Amino acid sequence: MASLPFLWLAGAAGSGKTTTAWALFDQLAAEGVPVAYVDGDQVGMAYPAGPGDRDDERVKARGVGAVWPGFRDVGARCLILSGGVGSAAMVAEYAAQVPDLDLTLVELTVGSKERRERLIGRGSEELAEPADARAAALERDPITELRIDTGGRSVAEAVRAVRDRIGDWPGPAASDDTPIEAPRETPLPSPGERAPMTWVCGPTGVGKSMVAFGVFLRLLNAGVKASYVDLAQIGWSRPSSEDDPDGHRLKARNLAALWRTHREAGSEHLVVSGAGGGAATTRHYLDALPDCEPAIFRLDARPETLAERIRMRGKGIGVELPGDDLRGLDEETLERRIAAAHDEAARLENDRIGDHRIDTSDRNPDQLADDVTALIRRR
Repeated sequence: MASLPFLWLAGAAGSGKTTTAWALFDQLAAEGVPVAYVDGDQVGMAYPAGPGDRDDERVKARGVGAVWPGFRDVGARCLILSGGVGSAAMVAEYAAQVPDLDLTLVELTVGSKERRERLIGRGSEELAEPADARAAALERDPITELRIDTGGRSVAEAVRAVRDRIGDWPGPAASDDTPIEAPRETPLPSPGERAPMTWVCGPTGVGKSMVAFGVFLRLLNAGVKASYVDLAQIGWSRPSSEDDPDGHRLKARNLAALWRTHREAGSEHLVVSGAGGGAATTRHYLDALPDCEPAIFRLDARPETLAERIRMRGKGIGVELPGDDLRGLDEETLERRIAAAHDEAARLENDRIGDHRIDTSDRNPDQLADDVTALIRRR
């Protein structure tokens, strides 16, 4: 079996690992490298965390192993991971999830003052103190000899610094057609009753992720062991498959694989955010989760409201997630995306997608999350 070139950018919060990893993924894809990208946080949201694993690192590790077979089968020959890690022992836990991997681990660092400024800039000031503690721990007990200071560097400069240190990664293995061994998929445990699944969908820019994540937090606060998956974050593979250009089959497979790992960790309720396409592609996701009882909430908005939200995203307003292709678009391109979002909303309405349609106009995400949570409790 061929080895899997696996590049992991780690570091404390605010060190630039996610932004740098995404930019590197985008760069390699543009160069024709068959590559996949995973944000470790996005595959490990199954809480409350287990005993002795406050940051849910074991679930994140297993999540990485769970999604790799899907990426491999659509042609990816190397993998980039971004995510924090607390110890060399946990690095080994991640490595154990993927057979025959060739791991290159790079820790990104930054000074305390700039790290705090970055975290404040993205609305995460509460992470500054824990990030300082994590950075100090990694300084005392390094997890790798490859360490790069991103302080004062642009994203492009950070990517260049990483590439300078990792040489010709991923090397010739990325163009090798020899099969790469996949982790063994664990069958679902006997579920007894079907687990509830809350899926928040809707057109581009309507606010799916913010509302769905709010529902997830409300379930946790109510004492429910819950899992959260953003479909947009579990299908990053380039080039796209010709017979699955929007990645719905890949994301459905990865969603099912993640749910297996989350359920094994004790999750009782699956919360999903993301567009499922029309009636036919929505069925891919539902068929992949036979042990779930789905409730689909379709968010909608007046055309002018949807247009304004997309324009705000284009200006960089709101939570920044990897691969947000609205950020930084010029006005003409944004207007085309707005028109496409209106068409998408019309198709979803025509296909009657969802058990509930919720008009989000003149409502904030907290109010909408309250509404969805109340509807869940009535089911």
